[in-house]
Amino acid sequence: MKLIVHQLLRHGADVLELRLRHPQGQVLPGWSAGAHLRLKLPVSCVQGLERHYSLIGAQGAAEEYRIAVLRDPASRGGSLWIHEQLTQGQALDVDGPFDSFPLQAGQGRTVLMAGGIGITPMHAMAHALNAAGQPFELHYLARSEDRLVMLDELRALQNAHLHLHAGSTPPALDALLGAFSPGATLHACGPVPLLNALRERGAALGWPASALHFESFGARTQTGDKPIRVHLAQSGIEVDVQPGTSILDALIAADAFVAYDCKRGECGQCHSRVLEGRPLHRDVCLSPAQRAEGLCTCVGWASSESLTLDL
Repeated sequence: MKLIVHQLLRHGADVLELRLRHPQGQVLPGWSAGAHLRLKLPVSCVQGLERHYSLIGAQGAAEEYRIAVLRDPASRGGSLWIHEQLTQGQALDVDGPFDSFPLQAGQGRTVLMAGGIGITPMHAMAHALNAAGQPFELHYLARSEDRLVMLDELRALQNAHLHLHAGSTPPALDALLGAFSPGATLHACGPVPLLNALRERGAALGWPASALHFESFGARTQTGDKPIRVHLAQSGIEVDVQPGTSILDALIAADAFVAYDCKRGECGQCHSRVLEGRPLHRDVCLSPAQRAEGLCTCVGWASSESLTLDL
């Protein structure tokens, strides 16, 4: 659908909020906390045409959608285009909303945790819990105080117990999580190292995997990555993959048949069995047994020069 940029709002130096409305003022499709939109950006955006952004604010049908976009210095087009070229009144192609990260609060302690721009889905979940009259904790982590954004809105939520953590030294996760209690749930969004640490410490403190709900963001490419050759044993397809391009995208471009969904290492749909090579795991969804067998092609890489997949 076509939506118009009704308003642009700055939150700190690096976060831009977009308020999107229907050109004829129609009520937009309803959504639930944790949902996101897919924006189709103009061709001049060299990093690609589509970007996904979590909805913020109060869920449900409304006259406008709200999303917040972080300016990423490493961006090759997406966030920089939005920050530097998008203007009020401009039309955008938008798909969704998609319920990719639903709120699954239990009857016990409810914990939300956000790292950096990971506050966006937590912002919507906080509004939903507050509207339901359910007390909850929101731990908001950032590298500096000026990166903690939209605080006035969060502080106005009566059922929120807001904890702010600013600084380069991460907080003690054991103290934040505490021992698991029946009915407790944790929803977290942030960079992969934070989520991996939460999974590890949660398990050590007795949190079952079913109580931990994660959404990740940020690039999976690392500075030490080298080009790899990926061979598909069943189809015979072979592709050379450069750092910055995912194995999954390279396989799709080569017309390989491969299942996928989130493309962020969160759902496990693209898990593929590794027959040869040494995979590097950068997902937040696979169990140790699944990692021993294969990798998520959307975010995984290899320490070997090549990988052979059972595809």
